[in-house]
Amino acid sequence: MQTHCYLFNDQCDVESWLQQLAKDDLWQAVSLQENLTAYYDTFDWRLYRKGATLELESSEGRRELIYRSHKGDLLASSDHSEEPGFAWDLPIGQLRQQLEPLIKMRRLLPQVAVCSRKQSLAMLNRDRKTVLRMVVFFLRQAIDSQGNRHSLRSYLQVLPVQGYRSALNQVNNLLGDDLFLQTTQFDPLADALATLGRSPADYSSKLNLSLQPTLTAQQALRTILNHLLSTLRTNIEGTCNDLDSEFLHDLRVSVRRTRSALNQLKGLLPTVELAPFREGFAWLGNITGLTRDLDVYLLKYSDYVQLLPESHRQDLVPFHNFLKQRQAEEQEKLAALLEGAKSSNILALWQEFLDQEREADPTLPDAELPVKEVADRRIWKLYKRCLKEGHSIATESPAEALHELRKTCKKLRYLLEFFQSLYPPIAIKTLIKSLKVLQDNLGDFQDYQVQGEAIYSFGIEMAAQNRVPPATLLAMGILASSLFNQQQQTRDDFDHQFQTFSQPDNHRLFQKLFSSTK
Repeated sequence: MQTHCYLFNDQCDVESWLQQLAKDDLWQAVSLQENLTAYYDTFDWRLYRKGATLELESSEGRRELIYRSHKGDLLASSDHSEEPGFAWDLPIGQLRQQLEPLIKMRRLLPQVAVCSRKQSLAMLNRDRKTVLRMVVFFLRQAIDSQGNRHSLRSYLQVLPVQGYRSALNQVNNLLGDDLFLQTTQFDPLADALATLGRSPADYSSKLNLSLQPTLTAQQALRTILNHLLSTLRTNIEGTCNDLDSEFLHDLRVSVRRTRSALNQLKGLLPTVELAPFREGFAWLGNITGLTRDLDVYLLKYSDYVQLLPESHRQDLVPFHNFLKQRQAEEQEKLAALLEGAKSSNILALWQEFLDQEREADPTLPDAELPVKEVADRRIWKLYKRCLKEGHSIATESPAEALHELRKTCKKLRYLLEFFQSLYPPIAIKTLIKSLKVLQDNLGDFQDYQVQGEAIYSFGIEMAAQNRVPPATLLAMGILASSLFNQQQQTRDDFDHQFQTFSQPDNHRLFQKLFSSTK
């Protein structure tokens, strides 16, 4: 049954109220505990967005991880005394089983801690059976990252017992009428974060922009670029500390999107002034590439193992150790570069450039046009290029032809995402989803080739350093061959995927949304 929550008025003396309640024979005090609850989630709030919270509750020397829905229903728990990190580090059980598909490669991070007193009570009937439970949280304080404490409101939870509906009605009337408490969709996590000036789900890597059609093309572009810069900066600390691989992933996506916006939306900002920033973002892309590649190889290692015959799987362990060492080395170099003067200067000067007030420039005629007019034209142009490149690919076409189409599709995807708020939501999401399926095919084709070639190169490097048993080199060779076989399977599926994307229904929708000859 659903948990009911009530928020105390500021005027209510909770401790006095509890003392009065203790005198009533209907109520039995079960326990009074000093409670510390630390809330954990991924940086991008994957649990909260799925309607749940993960709490590490400490009380009287006992620690328990509790995974519950926003309604208060217990989903899973574990007597896990350590702070959670990655889901795969948790003990095998229901909690790990539920968390792994949701958070995947992301680390669970502490979001806020709340200390309180927790009074548990039971409501008894004439037969002294428990017909309802109530938990009161009072003297609550949120603890920020510096250890400072911030007072929070007291609240209580009413936990019904199956089969005793009348008891629930009785308590609801008592709380609502006699104590002037209000039933509320109270969120303890949101309440604690609000005291610290934050809110749940305050970060997303998605382009949740709301561009107004009244904006000029230049104004819209600056809004997009500012959003991307904010996302990039937000991910620097987590990247430098190597908290999890997605910080670097999101940072690189922001860099790629920025470079794509500057290339696909030319003529909206002064070309000469943009030149050093094009170079700067190209540098940021280059310095982050190798570390990201190594992150991907490590994330895919369990998949690599499954591609090998059972007899060769253990032989791949030295390769795994090699990848971990190389990743640690490259990660350290990357952190130094991202925290260095060059990176800081690029981003600081870029922010100054974006913040500059600009008058209309006659050399940039598109800059003052309505944003949708420019978006329509640029998207339609890229879409037609995708069709041309895709239709020209035949069975004998080289891999480079698919790689070029992959890059064109990525540019089109970025434009669709930049400007999606200007178009009907269902229609634009339909096109993005269809394009993404084609991109997945092209991306897999590229990835299998790059990873297969990289594994061969790593094998040569390891052999030159006398760091690898012959059996490991053999396993790596088998793995690389398997990846090339998967690349061919992906290539065989391309025609179907491209035909699905370029089908008449999609074409009519692209034409309806973006073509000037609608």
